[in-house]
Amino acid sequence: MIRKKQTLRLFPKDITGDLIKDRQEVIVNWRAGRLVLDEPPFNGGKDLGPDPFSTVLSGLVGCTLTTLRMYIKKKGWNITDIHCSVNMIQQTEPFKTSILRTLSFGQPVSDAQKERLLWIAKNCPVAKLLEGEINIDTRLSDDPTVSAGMGNYPPPDEAATDANEKYTAQ
Repeated sequence: MIRKKQTLRLFPKDITGDLIKDRQEVIVNWRAGRLVLDEPPFNGGKDLGPDPFSTVLSGLVGCTLTTLRMYIKKKGWNITDIHCSVNMIQQTEPFKTSILRTLSFGQPVSDAQKERLLWIAKNCPVAKLLEGEINIDTRLSDDPTVSAGMGNYPPPDEAATDANEKYTAQ
């Protein structure tokens, strides 16, 4: 069976955020709840939640660990404890970001298992997203209920209209 490549929205409902007046605190709304993002005090926030960079790295940690857990369970391996540490380095000239990630296991792991687990971690969906080409299409709208990627400014051009029409609803 040959699968057609298709472009689809990953979430049936947009993830949204609102900024509270005179504060750095952002309320992010997702499928089943809310998440508070905030900046540390040295950036004008109150540290009520993770900052945006910590949130991106947290997504990588979460995806790495859950992907490894699914693989380990599928293989029936006796590896119960996994630790993942991440951090990042930003170089300013030329602008470049490097994400550092280290995994460790609470049980002995063979070299063959280590090799496979390293490959699985490097290929978890969020790692692939972060290492792949990312384009951000930003629009402005007078209506906060408009879907992501839509809006009335800038005026739509033919290429942007085509890209949005190619999305497959989930």
